[in-house]
Amino acid sequence: MRHVTFLALLLAVACDMAGPGFRGVPPVKREIEGSRFTIRVRDRMAEVIRTSPEFPARFDPIAARAKRAVFLETGCEPMWVTGDPAMMVMGLSCKGEPAPKQPRRRMVSCEIFGAYYSDRLGGSASMDCTEY
Repeated sequence: MRHVTFLALLLAVACDMAGPGFRGVPPVKREIEGSRFTIRVRDRMAEVIRTSPEFPARFDPIAARAKRAVFLETGCEPMWVTGDPAMMVMGLSCKGEPAPKQPRRRMVSCEIFGAYYSDRLGGSASMDCTEY
């Protein structure tokens, strides 16, 4: 039972941990229309992590609420947003300055073939991946 409690505590602590580039930035909590967010801002970029459960978690409405939360927190206009309904990164335009360029999305598609599994020998598979 003690291990289950520790695991639950660990998962709860890690759910709004800062991503790369935002570690060490103090988090700010905001709630907009029932959606709760943890916001971290560094330079003219914001990382927004949704901490409230939502179903269905659709990107467009959640991103709109996250953009409002960032605007209320920073006074800067989010010019672009990328990510998914759980974690987003935004480029901010502050005091008329342009927002930083949106990071290029890397897409990787992999096809698995030649897979097998044996109780005695374990398993193996071959993959062919393409980056777009």
